[in-house]
Amino acid sequence: MILFIDHYDSFSNNLISWFLSKGLNLSIISYNELEKINSFDNIKGVIYSPGPGHPSEYTESLKFYKKIPEKMPFLGVCLGHQLLLYSEGGKITQISKKPIHGRQITLSNSCPSKFFLENDLNGTFVLYNSLGCKIDDPIFKENMLALAFEEGFVLATEHKVFPRIGVQFHPESFASPGGNTILNSFLRLIS
Repeated sequence: MILFIDHYDSFSNNLISWFLSKGLNLSIISYNELEKINSFDNIKGVIYSPGPGHPSEYTESLKFYKKIPEKMPFLGVCLGHQLLLYSEGGKITQISKKPIHGRQITLSNSCPSKFFLENDLNGTFVLYNSLGCKIDDPIFKENMLALAFEEGFVLATEHKVFPRIGVQFHPESFASPGGNTILNSFLRLIS
């Protein structure tokens, strides 16, 4: 079973539909009900969904992240990506004065990765955010890798040791034609 943590974003439904279309057993739980999870015995991976606001507002998700077994695969999308970086000690700041909703980006500057295949991060993806983590954050000299970035902000990351990946963009969006490769990377981690 994959545990899907919903942070109340309309894009959550797109992610849920994508994973269910692959025939996966998905357990969907709201971020404010995480205290109900007492064991990771039947869980193969954890997904943190997109959502509104700053990661510091999601104390339940931050506490729960610390309980996830280190070797358990983790995927964070948009807010989930920010929660991953914030939980690992990164600083999340405003990217611009207005949200970057619906802006497509083309990535080709990805760095070597342990958990993504060589070309997984090459493609067109869509952003829906106003917050992010800067490339010069000390976290990227410590326990996290910045795999793709634009204008000084990290758009894809992974833990240096454990199978934890995050993307700032929305791979599940129709405006992200390269998105399936990102989601398939997570499926490889849980198989």
